Amino acid sequence: MGMMSLEPVQVHVRRKTLSVGALAAVLILGVATPAAATDPANRTPVTLNVAAPAQGATVHDTTTVTFTGTNLRAVTVYRFLDPVGTAAVTADGTAATVDIDTTRFRNGTVHLTAYGYGAGSSRPRAARTVKLTVDNATGDRHLPGYRLIYGDEFGGRTLDRSKWCTRYQYDGGTESPEEQAKIHPGCLGRDPATGTTLGTLDSLGIAVDEQGNPRQGQEDQVYRDVNTAGRTMHTVRDGFLSMHATPTFADPRYPFLKYESAMIRSKREFQPTAEHPLYITARVRQPDVIGSWPAFWLNGGYGDGHVRPPWPPEIDILEGVYNGVGNNANMVWTAVQTWPYSWADAPQGPVSNTYTHPQFDGNSFVATESLKNRWIEMAIEWHPDRLCLYLDGLKFRCTNYTWVAADGPANTNPATILLNLGVGGPWAGSNGVDVAKLPTDSYDVDHVRVYRK
Repeated sequence: MGMMSLEPVQVHVRRKTLSVGALAAVLILGVATPAAATDPANRTPVTLNVAAPAQGATVHDTTTVTFTGTNLRAVTVYRFLDPVGTAAVTADGTAATVDIDTTRFRNGTVHLTAYGYGAGSSRPRAARTVKLTVDNATGDRHLPGYRLIYGDEFGGRTLDRSKWCTRYQYDGGTESPEEQAKIHPGCLGRDPATGTTLGTLDSLGIAVDEQGNPRQGQEDQVYRDVNTAGRTMHTVRDGFLSMHATPTFADPRYPFLKYESAMIRSKREFQPTAEHPLYITARVRQPDVIGSWPAFWLNGGYGDGHVRPPWPPEIDILEGVYNGVGNNANMVWTAVQTWPYSWADAPQGPVSNTYTHPQFDGNSFVATESLKNRWIEMAIEWHPDRLCLYLDGLKFRCTNYTWVAADGPANTNPATILLNLGVGGPWAGSNGVDVAKLPTDSYDVDHVRVYRK
């Protein structure tokens, strides 16, 4: 059976010339297999084609490769004999997607070979070559003159706990003292006035009414490392972090909290100076789930410990609220916080936009297509008294904003970086929550990087 035409990268074996893809096929299959073949188990034809990206396209970081075909049961992707990805195949066997971590490859041309399996067959029955041009040296869109000082590429198999905490920097929370005692000491602080342990808060979903009773807050989830069903809420694979959510929380004290989810907060804290502004960027993939609220933001950290983490200041780089009623899949919200002051007289101000892109409506950037379930890069160029926000390298908003606590510079702490998957609540959950998509649809983070000029 003849092999399909593959890319002309040549190796020589016993005076016979084979392409790299063909050689891999021979070694794995025993014989070369055409792109469309008949599965001997049920005589059903199996086909496999590369839908995206285009052959030879330049890619970086985690890259999603999409296939189409017929009667596919599974698709695996190899580089030589090294498996680099297993695709998720649709139930009807006509499409598949796989995430490939290209940071494991050197920059330049890379040839991968994808193999399609049919139902009832233990051997692949179709094959395709995927040609990519890897460029990770310029993989993000940071501005000229900035140098990388911190980051996480989310390699390996687990969340790097030396870099990240998984609770807010405040006190309180729904967990028992025994559960809170498991939090890593490096994630904890202490209120200098009261001695209360900080770093235990697991939800912004609890408010207090006039009688002091708990009521629904901003969201309907608590953050956990492992949910009540034993599922790990942070998973790392293929070069990116996934934060999951499940409808599994039940506590009679808080009947309005129904979900368990995940968050990360940087242990390291950052603040720009006039001489050294910062450029902070994250490449993320938001879940396509009504009722979800993925976010990427900056909030005050512990500083030197002489004050509690102050609020405000706060900068919201991405608020991916998706309720389908005014907050749609093609929108990302941004904000700077001055509460309880107005923008005109706030200590952080006067706050005013100095530039807005035509697609920025004053609160959110409105794209021409969905921003869900695809990789996007959100970034901030941050000076002490101003900032600009970017989506995939496009500047869409600049505003004056001073990173200062309400009671003055002396009590201002540097910022910690947060990314979290909120669920439900009065805003995101105003049209319900599509729980059928949880936890498969996750909030994915390919990298977080901090640059300094």
